[in-house]
Amino acid sequence: MLHRASNAIVAEALRYECDVIAFEDRTHIRNRTGASWGHKWAFRTLSEQVEYKAESVGVSVKQVGSAYTSKRCAECGFTADENRPIRNDFRCLNYGSKANADYNAGKNIGLRYVRRGQQSPRRTGNSQLALKSGTLKPKGGFTAHPDRFETEFIDEHRPPRTNPSG
Repeated sequence: MLHRASNAIVAEALRYECDVIAFEDRTHIRNRTGASWGHKWAFRTLSEQVEYKAESVGVSVKQVGSAYTSKRCAECGFTADENRPIRNDFRCLNYGSKANADYNAGKNIGLRYVRRGQQSPRRTGNSQLALKSGTLKPKGGFTAHPDRFETEFIDEHRPPRTNPSG
């Protein structure tokens, strides 16, 4: 499963011509999440697999701080504990946006990496964030991908879904 996930991440980066894949800094993740050793192992293994696969095709992997990424609105920046009422849901009390909490956090991690470049002494601020749905610029503006698609991991031990209409 981790190989399929890492292959899919690298393939998507290549599809949208990304030169960096950003992960949250997972240092001390076991302490932060209270996860078991197995959970920690999966994070580390996934990122290691993505890193070696991405580097072999010229894409680098970077880590950024993850503080408040799950409670910060990727649309307006408003941060509050109440924005994440339950584990899977993100609902911005200020802007009204709703999203899967992990997706919202992922956007914030990507934006944090892009903005870090804008604040560097080199001012490499012409970056943008590639999402499945489109491209997001750090100072606003969104361009939808014309061939938007959904990625699905298929359980090899489960029969494929059938189309009820066909």
